[in-house]
Amino acid sequence: MKHGKHWVGGLAVVAAAAVCAVGPASAAPRQHHAQKLTKITLQSKWVAQAQFAGYYAAAAKGYYRQMGLDVTIKPGGPDIIPETAVAGGQAQFGIDWLPSLMSTRDKGVDLVNIAQVFTRSGLTLISWKDTGINSVAKMKGKTVANWLGGNEYEVFAALAKFGMDPVKQKGVTIFQQPFDMNFFMKRQVAAASAMTYNELAQVLEQKNPKTGKLTKLSDLNVIPMQKIGTGMLEDGIFTTGSYLKSKQHQAIAKKFLAASFKGWIYCRDHWRDCVNIVLSKGTALPRGHQTWQMNEINALVWPNKLGIGVMNPADYKRTAAIAKKYAKLKKTPGHEAYRTDLAKAADAMLTAQHVDIHGNRWKKAHVNVTPGGK
Repeated sequence: MKHGKHWVGGLAVVAAAAVCAVGPASAAPRQHHAQKLTKITLQSKWVAQAQFAGYYAAAAKGYYRQMGLDVTIKPGGPDIIPETAVAGGQAQFGIDWLPSLMSTRDKGVDLVNIAQVFTRSGLTLISWKDTGINSVAKMKGKTVANWLGGNEYEVFAALAKFGMDPVKQKGVTIFQQPFDMNFFMKRQVAAASAMTYNELAQVLEQKNPKTGKLTKLSDLNVIPMQKIGTGMLEDGIFTTGSYLKSKQHQAIAKKFLAASFKGWIYCRDHWRDCVNIVLSKGTALPRGHQTWQMNEINALVWPNKLGIGVMNPADYKRTAAIAKKYAKLKKTPGHEAYRTDLAKAADAMLTAQHVDIHGNRWKKAHVNVTPGGK
């Protein structure tokens, strides 16, 4: 399976803006008649959920249309690899974790990251507070869970940092984690992998067997890979190098990015509405879980020092080094695997409309966990 493939979407067990300022709603039909919309397809990495809210919002709020685009968002699934879909021409753009893109490029497929939407990693290691395992160093000699299949690189790099060899299972035992968190609730491992926006919520949505009440954050140690220094870049937008050879396609890419970024900005400022937009797409994950997820996804995007979508070279370099080691790449990917000019041009379009591309004042909302995520 590709990096972050089967679980990122959630209970896998179940299963932009115009160059000018947006005018009043009444102006949209005239514009629609004036120009033929360019059809493009975006291949998502998983099913409809708040992890991809910005794209659904860009479609729902008409941002793609205002850019002259008719965008189809194709949901992903366990058998859909976004890199394969884009390389094969079934979609012009795709969303996936950066290490997955690097792995595909290493096999000779010419894919290029054009916008790094998530600026930080959402992967954590969690343990029960009463075990005293409140650091990666204390996982020595213990059993640590991960989904594997390309999802383990950040965790393996973190364990290696503290003298363990997870590949050879020296100093630590690796347990292949299923898609639900029941094994963790039953304390079958010392620590488990959890995305802030998904598995962490799954744990909080269940009763702590020791208290008989909903699990609280205070019952857990949550150790983000970002803080350990082994965080890798997750959801980014990519296309093929050959697609970008055409100036016309570059122009389409800029418009697509500007509208998509505007969708993410809308979800930053109107997160409750974005939960409703996602739910309207039909999803296996209920409202409570999606609400938690929207808030946590916003925290992976905002605040954004360089402007939404612009790759941070230091984060890229760290991701490339870890991917090289654990994905066994033939060579460390360099700058050829990404470009920032299109994202910067999209940000410039939004800045010209006085749209805030940094979100420096953004603060996480307080979201109450609901039993079973209902």
